[in-house]
Amino acid sequence: MPTFPDDLAVPGARRPARTCRVLRIVGELNFGGTEMRTAELLPRLAAAGVEVHLVTLSERIGPGPLAETVTRHGGTVTPIALDAHFAPRLIGLLRRLRPDVVHVDCANFSGVPLALARLRGVPVRVAHFRGDDNLRRSLRRRVYRRLCGRLLQRSATDILGVSPSALTFGYDRAWQDDPRCRVVLNGLDLDRLRAPGRDDLRALVGAEPGALVCVSVGRASPEKRRWLLPPILAELRALGVSAHAVLVGPGDDADDDARVRAAARAAGLADRVHLIGPRDDVGDLLRQADVVVHPSCLEGLPGGVLEPVALGIGAVAADLPGVRFIEAHLPGVTVVDTDAPPRAWAEAVRTAAAYTAATTPETAAARFADSIFAIDAAAAAHLAIYRPEKDSTAQQSRLTAGSER
Repeated sequence: MPTFPDDLAVPGARRPARTCRVLRIVGELNFGGTEMRTAELLPRLAAAGVEVHLVTLSERIGPGPLAETVTRHGGTVTPIALDAHFAPRLIGLLRRLRPDVVHVDCANFSGVPLALARLRGVPVRVAHFRGDDNLRRSLRRRVYRRLCGRLLQRSATDILGVSPSALTFGYDRAWQDDPRCRVVLNGLDLDRLRAPGRDDLRALVGAEPGALVCVSVGRASPEKRRWLLPPILAELRALGVSAHAVLVGPGDDADDDARVRAAARAAGLADRVHLIGPRDDVGDLLRQADVVVHPSCLEGLPGGVLEPVALGIGAVAADLPGVRFIEAHLPGVTVVDTDAPPRAWAEAVRTAAAYTAATTPETAAARFADSIFAIDAAAAAHLAIYRPEKDSTAQQSRLTAGSER
């Protein structure tokens, strides 16, 4: 499990005399981008006097580093299942903790807990959109989204998106007219990605000399489209390129791993597609890759693209707004049409591998340190939201906007 140092803080920040208590509500815990980015922020927030307590919307506390990091920094972790007892249990927790901030990472459903927080008089109520939510919606989904969205509009004091498209597609196309809305990028802790690992990746998968090692990081869920990796390898083979695919991330109940293995057998590549599950040394594995392939069709600001390019590893990704946003700020991203055939992905893999070969880790690190994705900028943005008393005029503007909608 990744660990996060205790002595990190926003440069120049002083620990305030009064602790700010935040109740952060997330879905089921896993090794996903939301959980990883939040865990990376916690040492910096704690050093600045912010105490974070976690609620997970499940009966169990799942894997991943977030829960352990919360408790290590003085917070608590409370699972509250989404059942008939959800509202009274959350209200009871709000009464006991008396938080200064409720911060919810649950898209439009955030409106429900934020409405309860408003009833309890919590002064700062944050909705955080992590994905684009740009897939086709059923009638039931549209009704649900509208109802929860109305609660969110009436209850949120701050509405955040990890990218402009997360607010456009997740919240409202006219979000720029709402003074409560802002883009707060996922900060990335480059030091974590540089931590030493335990395996030689090429030896781990039996890659022969000269073969491309293509890594893909993400949980096993349909929108990640991991089953595209075997057909891409087959096209690389047709182009005369020997390659292996290494899939890093936890499985789920959707039989996604079985689909990947079936695709590998159909392509005659069962010995070249390697599912190694969740790892606590993802950064080390990425540093050893020749290229990263991220075929997901639904993202906000994908860490599966941002992490490799921060290390100087070329990444191939589907043409999504969040991917384009990264491409606009950092080199190393090769964008492929979302519905492109495997041959187009294979050609893009060769382009991305050439970028990796021509880029040093030192050059990539220097670019990233000067970019908008550095973690200290994300920590400063969160602190500005959590302690709005320093900007009472802006806070009043946001509160007024919420009451008028």
